[in-house]
Amino acid sequence: MKVIPSIDISQGKAVKRIRGKSGSGIEVGDPFEVAKQIFSTGYDSIHVVDLDGAEGKGRNLSVIKRICEIGFSSVQVGGGIRDLDVATSVIKAGASSIVMSTLPFLEEPKFLEIKRNIGGEKILVSLDYNSQGKIMVRGWSIDINVSVTEAIEKSNAWNLMGVVFTYVENEGTKKGIDPNVGRYARLVKGIKEYAGGISTMDDLKTLKESKIDYAIVGMAFYTNSLKGVINV
Repeated sequence: MKVIPSIDISQGKAVKRIRGKSGSGIEVGDPFEVAKQIFSTGYDSIHVVDLDGAEGKGRNLSVIKRICEIGFSSVQVGGGIRDLDVATSVIKAGASSIVMSTLPFLEEPKFLEIKRNIGGEKILVSLDYNSQGKIMVRGWSIDINVSVTEAIEKSNAWNLMGVVFTYVENEGTKKGIDPNVGRYARLVKGIKEYAGGISTMDDLKTLKESKIDYAIVGMAFYTNSLKGVINV
């Protein structure tokens, strides 16, 4: 299993929020410089979230483009990708794949239009879910009453690159992973990624045993709990 550091960009700065709440968590620094440091440490993949894009406060496309030019073999980009123009611009900026969470479940025709144009092999659907096992969308503010299992079935039918499980209850908290993720992971066709609460090597080992392919680390990386761990 590969470990992928994440960079969340807000107002031109790299940050790590707690449960996605604006103003919480820590400020890390210049996102390009942070990405360069991550690359120099030995990581060849990075997960980027444009929080401004997700919140409708502008986009950080120029910064994302610079990150894509550093030399990573894989750059995943998410955050407010809700139409074809934005999806296309992110891919043209150099992203290997895009991550979408709201559009697939609220506006499936628009999502499928994006898939037709850029290819399902470049799309990951983020299954952002709460402790009740329900999918959350629009910045984790809306429970759409779709279970994780139902969302996996839809994702499988779309024939995509894979999914990102994001356990929103523990995201940014370092409080541990969702113990149910293994049950969900075995239902997925394609790549399986996980984010939310990862804090220890035991968490990473559990994710590996759960057949997760990529573990996305944020707070644990920036607070040095797991910095430098590349493969498990």
